Order: sequence, then C-alpha cells, then structure tokens
Amino acid sequence: MKLLTPKLFVASTVVWTLILAISLGWNLISGKQQIMDEAYAEARANLNKDISLRRWATSHGGVYVPITETQKTIPWLSHVPNRDITSTDGTQLTLLNPATILRQTMDRYAEEYGVRGRIIGLKQLNPDNAPDEWERAQLIEFTQKRKEEVWEISEIDGVLHLRYLKAMIMEPGCDKCHAILGYKTGDVRGATGINLSLQSHLDDIRTLTLNIALTHGSIWILGFFLLLMGWR
Repeated sequence: MKLLTPKLFVASTVVWTLILAISLGWNLISGKQQIMDEAYAEARANLNKDISLRRWATSHGGVYVPITETQKTIPWLSHVPNRDITSTDGTQLTLLNPATILRQTMDRYAEEYGVRGRIIGLKQLNPDNAPDEWERAQLIEFTQKRKEEVWEISEIDGVLHLRYLKAMIMEPGCDKCHAILGYKTGDVRGATGINLSLQSHLDDIRTLTLNIALTHGSIWILGFFLLLMGWR
C-alpha cells in the first residue's frame, strides 16, 4: 500500500523544496551578514587603535627621535619651536609630531599586515595627507557638521575595500603644529581612516555559500528520497 498518493507526493515535494529554499536563503543572508559584521568590527578596531596612538602622542607634544639616514628633520614643522635639539651626549634629535608618528605607524602597519590607515585633511602640513576625491567629499561633510563618520565599500586597485573615515577634532595640544593652518580647538581639521581589503572576507563568503548550498542540497535529496519511497 502506498503511503502517498501522486497528488500528495507532488504537494509534499513542493512544500519540502520551499522549506529548504527558505532555509537556504536565510542562512546565506545571515552568514554573509556575520562575515561583513566581522569586517566592520576589524576596521573599527584598527581605527580606534590609530586614534588612541595619535591622542597619546598629542598628550606628550610629540616625540623626539635621533636624526638618521632614514629619519630626517620634518620640513613642514619648521615653524615649531625647538623642532631640532641636541642631547647632552651630542645626539641630534628632531621632533616627530603626532600626525607624523601616526603616518609612519600606518605605513609600517600596512607593509606588515596589509591594512592601510589614512590621516587626511583639506589643509595639510604633510603633502602625503592630501585626500582623494571620495575622501575630500566626506571631509566637506564633516566640516559642515553633517556627520562624524562614514562607511563605504569601493574598489581600490581592482580589489574591493571597506573604507571607514572618522572626523578628527582639534584637541588641546594640536595647536602646536596645526594652528598655523588656521585651526583652533574644537574644529574639524581632517579625518582618520582605514582602507580594509575585503578579499579574505569575500573568500570566506564564497566558501560559506558553497558549504551551505551543498548541505541544503544533500538534505533536500535525502528528504525527496524519503518522499519518493513513501509514494512508491
């Protein structure tokens, strides 16, 4: 005796397929969102690290380091008193301001870990801190107090990146170097940001998609087989 009539078999197969399709869609969406949330969290953690470093350096008024072949006097700090000094043992020292410390740290971190930090401004002491077209548009929004941070997914050198910018406010201690640009405490003088490559996260999404598809396909085949046995 058949457990399922032909009509009931067809209806059961349709219902089973719909259930698996809904489960497949929900798992794909939630899995992708979880991976992207991890990317946002990684970008935010990297940016918070950079902001904390800059504030630490600002609280100390910068740091003096020996002048070497790889570390020359910072030309755009010529207006800062005591930019270059000589220690009691005759070592020539030059001042690294917070922005320079952060810039050098960002460059080294990008070389070692692949995460590119950004420190930019509409007006800059260091020419390397000039914004690109997208960053300039966001800086204008920041200076007009329309927002304080922004996220964007865009392509850089053929690779999708998660871009995160946060407004940088003039704090006590910043005047030493940046007052010459016309900024005062409380002004938005630029932004600190992160360009995080999404390549590894996209690879994770592809792997997750394949695993979920294979799992749901296997479950669907098993359920269909049981329905078929019930009919036959």
